[in-house]
Amino acid sequence: MVLELNRLLSQIMAAKRDLKRAYYTSRNAETKLDVKDLVATTITVQRLLEELIALRRKHRVAKQVLADRKAELTVRKWTMGLPRRTKDFMEKARSLEQTHLRRYQEVLLRYLEAIADELTKWIEDVHTLVGIPRVPRS
Repeated sequence: MVLELNRLLSQIMAAKRDLKRAYYTSRNAETKLDVKDLVATTITVQRLLEELIALRRKHRVAKQVLADRKAELTVRKWTMGLPRRTKDFMEKARSLEQTHLRRYQEVLLRYLEAIADELTKWIEDVHTLVGIPRVPRS
């Protein structure tokens, strides 16, 4: 699971780099604002992933939560879906005008926000489980 989380983190970093490039090469002010929102959301996802990786190193409960099959499949799905969506957006950012590009931006933004929401839930679950005292052994 650590490998998948690190792979997802590296893809988030690559997406952030590509989006920053789109921001700095764009001439349209509205496009810059849209891409700026995407970069901010990407940074949020990056920080959440880094916190989750740190929690996994620190607590055994986090390892157990992240060892869940659903969590593994979800991270694998994100690892495959994020580069594809980022690549599509970058291709469209070069060729489409702002009114049509906004639809692609909204889809990518919703996808990143869904990733951030799920990661936040996992982090909250780990913090909740860490706070629960263990039953003493007899």
